[in-house]
Amino acid sequence: MTGPRSLWRHFARSQSGTATIEFVIMVPLALAFLFSAIDYGVVMIRQVFLDRAVDIAVRQVRLGNVSATSYAGFRAQVCENTFLLADCESNIAIELRPVNTTTWAGLDQPAQCVNRAQNISPVLSFVPSSGSQVLMLIRVCVVADPFIDLTGIVLGMPVDESGGFYLVSNAAFANEPA
Repeated sequence: MTGPRSLWRHFARSQSGTATIEFVIMVPLALAFLFSAIDYGVVMIRQVFLDRAVDIAVRQVRLGNVSATSYAGFRAQVCENTFLLADCESNIAIELRPVNTTTWAGLDQPAQCVNRAQNISPVLSFVPSSGSQVLMLIRVCVVADPFIDLTGIVLGMPVDESGGFYLVSNAAFANEPA
């Protein structure tokens, strides 16, 4: 008659299934790391291309090809030069404002982004300079969806109510007098 002690001893000495247990434990961890690495890579590619697109748009404003007073023109210029951002023109918020170079006020404020869950766009200042030489700050915030939604947002990035995360790009230029 086998009692619970003998069953436990038999179970403890048995070597069958040890590879399966290791596989069941390790494969999900390895896949989670793989998918997180892919997701993180896509986030970084999106950020690099957003920064590039903002730099190109700022250059076009400085050259006079895009009016600094045209919010729609600047937004179109940014969205035209980036990719991997679905529905860019409705998920982007752009802020343009002068910076006071004596106090540097306003640079510490967080970026305002579109709230897709409630379909609300933030009221942002898009104030071109009055024609005198002024340092202008441009802050662009895009709400993007994760590339692979299985692993959650990479490295604990903050998410909004719609499940998207924020990509923020900053640029500055000196507005030259006309």
